[in-house]
This record gives sequence, C-alpha cells and structure tokens, in this order.
Amino acid sequence: MKKIFYICSLLVVLVTLSSCGNKDNGIYPFQEETKYLTVRLQGSDKWSIINVENGDIVAKNAISGIPSAVHEDMFYVYDNETARINYYNVADCSKPVNSKPYCSATSFNGGYAIACLPGEDLQVIDKNCQTVKKLPPSINSASMFLGDLAIVKDDRGLTGFVDTKGDTVIGPHLGLANAFLFDDAALVSESQVADTTAVSSLVVINKKGEKLFDFDSDKYLPINRYFINGTLKVMQAEDQKIVYLDKKGKETTDTLAIPKKIKEVNYRDVKHVGKDRYMVIKGDRMGLVDANNDTLIGIKYNGIINITPDRFIVAQDSVMMIVDEKGKQVGNAKFVDFVNGNNFEEAAGRGYVNPAKVAATLLQLFDKDAVFNVRKGGTLMEINQAVGMNPDNYVGATELTGPLPPLILTYHFDREIASLKAGAPSASDSIATASQSSAQFNYNAVVRGVTLQYPVRECAPGTEEEILQLITQEMGKKGFGINDDGTFTSDAGCVVVMGYEKGVFLMNYYFNAADVKPLQRVGRTN
Repeated sequence: MKKIFYICSLLVVLVTLSSCGNKDNGIYPFQEETKYLTVRLQGSDKWSIINVENGDIVAKNAISGIPSAVHEDMFYVYDNETARINYYNVADCSKPVNSKPYCSATSFNGGYAIACLPGEDLQVIDKNCQTVKKLPPSINSASMFLGDLAIVKDDRGLTGFVDTKGDTVIGPHLGLANAFLFDDAALVSESQVADTTAVSSLVVINKKGEKLFDFDSDKYLPINRYFINGTLKVMQAEDQKIVYLDKKGKETTDTLAIPKKIKEVNYRDVKHVGKDRYMVIKGDRMGLVDANNDTLIGIKYNGIINITPDRFIVAQDSVMMIVDEKGKQVGNAKFVDFVNGNNFEEAAGRGYVNPAKVAATLLQLFDKDAVFNVRKGGTLMEINQAVGMNPDNYVGATELTGPLPPLILTYHFDREIASLKAGAPSASDSIATASQSSAQFNYNAVVRGVTLQYPVRECAPGTEEEILQLITQEMGKKGFGINDDGTFTSDAGCVVVMGYEKGVFLMNYYFNAADVKPLQRVGRTN
C-alpha cells in the first residue's frame, strides 16, 4: 500500500483550505464560476459530471481516464495508457476540443490554460485549444493561471510570472514564488539562488514585480502563503502570537475573525467559509453555523467542504452528496469520490528533457551503500520527512511515497511503518475523521530499498533507454559492477536495477541482494 508523505487526513485538508477567503461571498477563486463537479458515483469505476446548482447528472459514467475539475465548462482527462491529455467541454464529453493530445496541461482560468505537446515548448492556449503564444524554451514548467498570472520556472530553477498573452510580466529571477491567488500582493523570495527557501530572503511584491515591503523574518514567520482580504497571516517569532500584516507590512486586524458567539462554544475547530458561515468540529463530527452560531448544516457529518458559496459536499460513512446552505440534499446523486476544484498547485511541464542532465541528477542520488537520504540499515526515524505526520494514515503501510518533482521516490520497509495503539479503534474508511491519533509510528522499521521514478512521458520515444545507457556508463565510478542480467552490485552488497514502462524511467535500489526483482524495459511508439 502506497501512501504520500505530505498527505494529512482529509478532514484537515478540508478545514485548512476552508480557512482561506478572498471576499465574503465565497472563499476560493473558482467558487463564483463553479457550476459542475466531477464525481465517481457509487458502484462505478468511471467518472460523471454533476450540475451543482440543481444536482442533475449531466454526463453519467462518461469519463474513463483521470479527470480534472471542471473550470469554465472545460476539463481535461489524463489517459493512463497513453500518458496523454485531452480537453473537453461539458457540452460534449465524447469529443476532445484539441486536435492533438498534450503531454501536460493545466486547468483553465480566466479563459486560458497552459499546455504542452510532446517534444515541444510550453504554450498558452485559449478555450478552443488554439495557441496564443509559446513560452521561451528556457521555461521548463508553468502553473495554472491565478490572478491572470502563471508562475513559470526556468532551467536555472528561478521563477517568474507570465500573463494570459504569454508575455513575461516578471522575469525569472525569484528563488521562490507564491501565486497572486486571492489578492494583488504575493510573498516571494528575491534571492538569485535557485533553490533558496530562506525566510530572510522573502519580500512582498505587486503584480508589476514592484516591492511592497521586505518581510522581516527575524520578527515574523509566515503562516499563510497568500494574501487574503489584503492581509497575510503570520506568527510573531518572539512570542508565537498570531497577527496579520497589511500590504505595507504593518500589523492589522484579522478581516476574517471568528465571531464572539462562536468562540464562546467549545468547538474543536472553526473555519470561516464565506457569507458569514463557519465550518465547525464538535467531537468527531462537522457541521455549518452562521455568525450567531445558529446551525445551518447539522453537526453530524464525517466531512464537509464548500464548493460554491451555497453548495457543500457532505460525507457520511464514505458516501458523499451535495447539499445547500441549509443542509438539504441537492439532486439525488451519491458518490464516493470527487475532484477538488480548488487545487491551486497544478502545473504543466515542458515537452522534453535533457537525458544527460537527467542521468547526472539520478546518479547524484545514490552511492555504493546509500540512496537519497538513507544508508544501508537505515530506519524510518532517519527519514526526517516522516516525523510529524499523522500515523493514522499509515497503519498497515510498508511503503512511503513522496514527490521530489519531477522525481517520485518510494521507500520500502521491512515491516509496517505504523500500527494502532493498544485498545484503539480500527482505522475508518470515511472521508474524514476528527478523532485524535489512534496509531503510532514504528520508527525502528528498516528501509529495504528505494524506488526512483522519473516520468519522461512528454519526451520522444527512446528517451528512457538513452537515460539508462548514460547511467550505465557511469556506474563503475559509483562503485558498482555490472552483472550478466544487466543489474549492478556494489562491494557493499547493494544492487541497482533499471528499467522503464509507460513513459516512466525506473530505478530500484536494494540494500539486500535477496530482495532483487527484475524491471521491464517497455518502450513507446508515441
């Protein structure tokens, strides 16, 4: 069972996202235009589309691939077999809008998206999937448009912004950039160092790239990544008090403060979700109240998330439905999964890579007795990313999978990495749980090996084999000798196996030769 490092319980995700707001009508940038919800109905392995206003199913079991959320009546579908992406309009889910499939793409926002054809540069496209402008070859990734700007990253790892015309608004010179998501101010790093995340380098800029103020990292630590209603939530470094900064860097009041009548109630958590409505947690259940603490949606659900100012998804025993602001079901559809339309992290990648650079990057990640950040005999305790996670999410898991974009790595352990505490209830399959942690990590679990995956689906066929051959040429320098079966063994007894399939280059690093399993080398024709 694979689990992701950075996943927290869905309840936490729902509540945390709901704490963001840009105006009292709604919370998310997409809420005002959201009309459709992509869901997987009970008993189906395909995806459907629901009209959130009336609950009608407008496209039942019409989507076989992996769909995006619907934005501005447009959505895309990722085909897992071909590793290609097509855009569709809700009006016709059977015919792609684009004439050629893309290898990477973002959702539409403001009438535009960023996509890429295999082997080509990134481009801005309109809702007819016509090219507005190609981005410079030096740009290797770009986010979806937020606040009419997309964050781009170049080959040096530096970031900047382009507009919906494809023109550069702020050149790639930032070490770190957050989107102009809810406001016209953004928290960025001014450093020229590509991978810097140093708090001391943070500044706040406007959409022209002009500095509004230097972020005093000795005094404040950022809590939110985005300005909301003209303020940024931070923590005072000295006494850890939560305060808010305006666009001049001055302390100000919380524009989304919780009303007194709600504060007086002993809720476990409270989050503002727009229109003077508040999600609350009481015991292990969630509901919705107004500013006077009058109940709008009964506090009886495992999970709840607002998808428009007046529409909510509620979950009970793993089954979800849409309700209005009074808790009345909208339509009759019940579903077990949905695509969250408020994902702000979407990005598209350039349609090619430099095989020599990829090989060099992968070679840097391992040695004759170590891979990434763990040595032979290493344990879960030594993998710092695991510390602080909720162990409830990993009960029974023997693997940890996490992104190191564009690389994906998986740690394999010799035993379960988390187990229930004595007397704790069994793990629930519900959408969310508000209970305290009932499990604990097995920090002595030993790492048996690591899998490295490097997707090259956007590249021309044969790229995988080229990377493999380049790494093979350097394995002797890493302390490995080649075996008759094409695997590599070091004098420390560690084994490396390489292969590829479905456009993904694969490398398995084993600490023990007895664990070795072969990898296929399955090429592509497109």
